[in-house]
Amino acid sequence: MKARLIRSFILLIPTVMIVSLLSFAVMYFAPGDAARLLLQEQLDTNNVTEKQADDYRQRLGIDKSFGNLYFDWLKGVSKGDLGKSLSFNKPVSEIFWSKYKLTLRISLLSVLFEILLAFPIALKSGMKPRGLADKFVNFWSVLTCSIPSFWIALIIVWILSVKLKWKYTIGYYGLKSLVVPALIMSFLSAGNLARILRNKCMDVMREPYIEFARSYGLKSFDILKYHVLPHVLPVSISILVLDISNFLGGAVLVETIFNIPGFSTLIQKAVQIKDFTLISGSLFIIGIMICSLNIFADFIYPKLDSRNKNDINHKVNKRNLK
Repeated sequence: MKARLIRSFILLIPTVMIVSLLSFAVMYFAPGDAARLLLQEQLDTNNVTEKQADDYRQRLGIDKSFGNLYFDWLKGVSKGDLGKSLSFNKPVSEIFWSKYKLTLRISLLSVLFEILLAFPIALKSGMKPRGLADKFVNFWSVLTCSIPSFWIALIIVWILSVKLKWKYTIGYYGLKSLVVPALIMSFLSAGNLARILRNKCMDVMREPYIEFARSYGLKSFDILKYHVLPHVLPVSISILVLDISNFLGGAVLVETIFNIPGFSTLIQKAVQIKDFTLISGSLFIIGIMICSLNIFADFIYPKLDSRNKNDINHKVNKRNLK
């Protein structure tokens, strides 16, 4: 386990560096002149001369080559400074966290709802195959894999806003405005999680020791607690970590549909005016968050995996026998 964690930490740095380089390069070489676009935004006019653009480019310090700009930015990152946003003239980290708080709340709510939706029905369908719960899990997983997420989000917005006349559907009115977006994201991911957990649960229930436990009068709850959950939890942790990573990035689409002023509004404006320092810094932070989640999964998985515990107990018993 230690070797696996060390390898994950070693791979963290080059992975994040590659992400930052690609994001920086994509925005730098994208069509359009950052200085001209920013000046047009500030002056509210399209009539910007070449001299004005050159002067503004020098003032911003972006008149250097791509290599010089990237390595200057990289030096700042090594000191914990992600630079200043070209459009807001504020530290990137300050702007990022001011907007990303809402996105993070949606993501955490989505994970909570996903667990509440997927676990009960997956365990029930896995312990009682071919039942109503089992059929629903199959239908649910096929539905969520077949229908685009934005289409489901638009349909729910239409139902809540037009049909039910619910005024808190579009816009941000506090935590209650995040419930519906989080439910949509969790509903789409929970179908896949429920299917995988159901299959894992069914595999465990087919094991001979389950029949042996039942013959000794062990109740279904005890079988679930002592035999099913120890096998299901490691798998669920791995899937949830992947889903959290998807939520951290996928929440942008939901925020756009529900008009929530989170990270989506920030990134859209930054792309429109080629604010590559803001985009690169934001993606750098998100990259570190996702890599940290993967390292956490690598750390927690062996501790939850019952097979590893059995191996450890076997080694301890062998030592005691010696």
